[in-house]
Amino acid sequence: MDPPRKGIYLYEPEPTCKPAMLSSGVSSTSSQERRPAHFESVNARTNFRSTPVETLGPHTPPVYSLQDDPILEGQPAAPHGNYDSRETATYFNSMTVVIGACLGIGLGLILTKFNIPPDLALWLELPGNLFVRALRCLVVPLVFSTMTVSIAEIVVLNKTSILTWRTAAVLFSTSILATMQGMVVALIYNSVFNANWPVSQSNATSTNGIVLGLRCANGQFLETLANGTLACLSPSANASALFTVQDVNNVLSTNAAFQQLTLTQQVIGIINLVVPDNIFAAMASGSLLSILTFALPLGVAVAKSHNEALGPGTNYLLNILRQSRNTLLLMINAVLKLTPFAVFFLLSSSIVTYSTTSTNIMAQGGYLILFFIAGVMVHVLIVMPLYLFLFTRINPYNYLRQLVPAYVFAFGCSSSMATLPVAVTVVHQTRQVSRQLAQLMMCLGTPVNLNSPGFYYPLLTVFMANVGGVGSHLGVPELVVLFFVSLLGCVGTAPVPNSGLIMLMTVWKTVLPNIPLPGAFIYIVAIDFLLDRICTSTNVNGNMVVTRILADYFDDSWGSESGQA
Repeated sequence: MDPPRKGIYLYEPEPTCKPAMLSSGVSSTSSQERRPAHFESVNARTNFRSTPVETLGPHTPPVYSLQDDPILEGQPAAPHGNYDSRETATYFNSMTVVIGACLGIGLGLILTKFNIPPDLALWLELPGNLFVRALRCLVVPLVFSTMTVSIAEIVVLNKTSILTWRTAAVLFSTSILATMQGMVVALIYNSVFNANWPVSQSNATSTNGIVLGLRCANGQFLETLANGTLACLSPSANASALFTVQDVNNVLSTNAAFQQLTLTQQVIGIINLVVPDNIFAAMASGSLLSILTFALPLGVAVAKSHNEALGPGTNYLLNILRQSRNTLLLMINAVLKLTPFAVFFLLSSSIVTYSTTSTNIMAQGGYLILFFIAGVMVHVLIVMPLYLFLFTRINPYNYLRQLVPAYVFAFGCSSSMATLPVAVTVVHQTRQVSRQLAQLMMCLGTPVNLNSPGFYYPLLTVFMANVGGVGSHLGVPELVVLFFVSLLGCVGTAPVPNSGLIMLMTVWKTVLPNIPLPGAFIYIVAIDFLLDRICTSTNVNGNMVVTRILADYFDDSWGSESGQA
């Protein structure tokens, strides 16, 4: 094939290429290159504006600059297969996702007016659960292959400047901002809060009860139905499937439902994740931090182990990993086409499930939820857009409004890992971030860049202190300790079940070591299903904003083009 000719094409009498395919080599594009000319129906060209590749005609020269992962495209290499990410990428229509969410909420509210049978609630919950299970099944191998290929290509092209202290500083700065805001919200809450129920001795001291879920022989959890009866129908240990057992003889005093860990144990648990002892066990458990720390050196080794004298196309291990990534992308894009329907069932079933729980619990935690939502909204709608503007000088709301499908899906499924493919897709569709950088930074930021713990731990600690009647013990030293422990929670949590609630217990034990955990912890367990969904959306938002900032900093190819348009 003749090398691509440079310059402005006024006409092309004969076709010179076949449709562009994904290159098997490393992929990137020079920031000096511009998109091909707009195709006209006649030979003479009168429109010199850059346009999307989908509108180009058959006489347009090959599009080497638009590949699956544009930021690392060095030079065209031998194509492999017929995979083209532009044909398989799932393009979300924000309106369809919002419509699905509204219809799901409406159906859920309607069903709460009727005493629907438990079997119907299970069928309503099933489609959303299957969708989330499919994503979780695919996202772990996708993250592994994507990170390994990305790191290998970075090393091959000597683009290791992407993984520097500047990237870490941008990630860490958002966690600091979130924690500072969370402390301010917690202090405001502490100054205006008045408990609407009397503080009993059981609230002021540690409860002897334990919170547990009971799994039945059919694999379902025992739950309380709307009519007050018990049945083994819940697929998970949600609020309606948790019970408080009063240990009057203290026989279970050493077997609490939530194991309390010291701060040192929490830190050591996080560090142990960095060096997994079994990568297959880490994949089976979905430990994203362990998978990433294994993929980083593996990508470097894959690039270094190849003999450069044989040519870039002969790195067969890298080609296998790249084709594995492309295969998983095809599968996950097929699943993501069902996102509007999944959001519909996820939200409707969540509302129906909530209606079966005690409304008194939500009333008692109403002030907490109100302050938490207010703090998160200020962070997402004011602080982070301002932060994005200071770094990129773009209109942040034009960028954020294109990310609505990711927010809605994150709230519906309550899983950052399950939301990862959706978030990567919508960030890439903004045409301000290349797919390669979106994959790299979103996968890297999901386990280590968490904004919501900066609000979650300070506010909930103050809530428990006030309800437990020990709010006066929160002095300046305790608040300083609370700030740094909450900041640690933004980096990660220990690899144990119910890690968020266990970390909250660790925060309490660290801030107020001489005061037992108040009985108000029961309320937090009950409303955590709602707070966790808000936390997931907040974490996803922080990662998508950071990805856009880094795209501008590293002169990402699509970011440069959008700036020229």
